[in-house]
Amino acid sequence: MKKLAACAVSVVIGSFALVGCGEDEFCGEAEDIVGSGEIPDEATIQELADKAPDEISDDFQVLADAMTDPQSADQAAVQEAQSNIQSWGDDNCDS
Repeated sequence: MKKLAACAVSVVIGSFALVGCGEDEFCGEAEDIVGSGEIPDEATIQELADKAPDEISDDFQVLADAMTDPQSADQAAVQEAQSNIQSWGDDNCDS
């Protein structure tokens, strides 16, 4: 289950790289994490959740919580968070 949560996070974070994050500080930080080639750990996702814009901070918190306690993760909520973050990235990160 923890690997599933980590994969979900990687897919979401990867979406920022796909849209070309440009100069936006948050998008740039997410893109840097993807560029590292590593699956982000719990602390990294929590840091992003803490820094995320208000529109997606709760969604990043869902992912951080899923990585912290994968057994209790609501997969529907994780999928919704992924979708919300992807949409936000498409709309707010430079392409």
